[in-house]
Amino acid sequence: MRDPKAGRVLRRVRRGLLYSFALLTLSQLGSAWGAALQVSPIRLDLSAEKPAAALTLHNDGTVPLYAQVRVFAWTQTIDADHLDRTSAIVASPPIVNVAPGGDQTVRILRVSTTPLVREEAYRLLIDELPNGQAASSTGVRMQLRYSVPVFVGAKEDQVPALALSLERTEAPDGHDTLMLRAANHTDLHAQLSRVHLDWPNGHSTQVSPGLLGYALPHAARRWPVQGAPSGVTSATLKALVNGEPVTMPVSVVGPQPDQ
Repeated sequence: MRDPKAGRVLRRVRRGLLYSFALLTLSQLGSAWGAALQVSPIRLDLSAEKPAAALTLHNDGTVPLYAQVRVFAWTQTIDADHLDRTSAIVASPPIVNVAPGGDQTVRILRVSTTPLVREEAYRLLIDELPNGQAASSTGVRMQLRYSVPVFVGAKEDQVPALALSLERTEAPDGHDTLMLRAANHTDLHAQLSRVHLDWPNGHSTQVSPGLLGYALPHAARRWPVQGAPSGVTSATLKALVNGEPVTMPVSVVGPQPDQ
């Protein structure tokens, strides 16, 4: 019998590796751009019992830097994530000056008095700002941007049952495009990573070596599949969903409604 405690530890390790990979990628991009901002952690979890968390901003450079933290409600449509300004969660302070080699802590707090009915999803956009100029619609150039997911009321170690399929759609050039579609009809978010498709002819396609994306509660999301054999009608999907290995058959279907 599987030890539940050992399973929880293994899932945390898997998630930690994925988050570390994402943070490393962002840090490498920042180095390429000459940016010095580092952010940790790269995911925050809040709840009714724990409405606050700390975000640490580190300056890996040799000169002071300014950074701005903004909070957005996060929703999805089939092909896009949507961010809308919100007052349900606040970042304090929203703009910080980080000394060379130093750290600054930003407190992330759910201030909404609305009862938590189901899981809520937000994103923090953390921008390194040239000359301390706040990001706005006036075209201020950011040197580096982090996007950190924030979940309120997420139930740890639960894997939502997703409706997964391969959707064949027509591209603007008239050619068919195969999309991996994840419909999430549950109250929990799903994080998809390390996604592979094994085809009946024995070949396989790696959809994503690391994090592919999220399917938020009661939303559907899809991603393109490159290199699929022509004429396929089915495949076997292997992936990590919220850190848990999942293997399941998927069928090729025609265009579907958004939900």
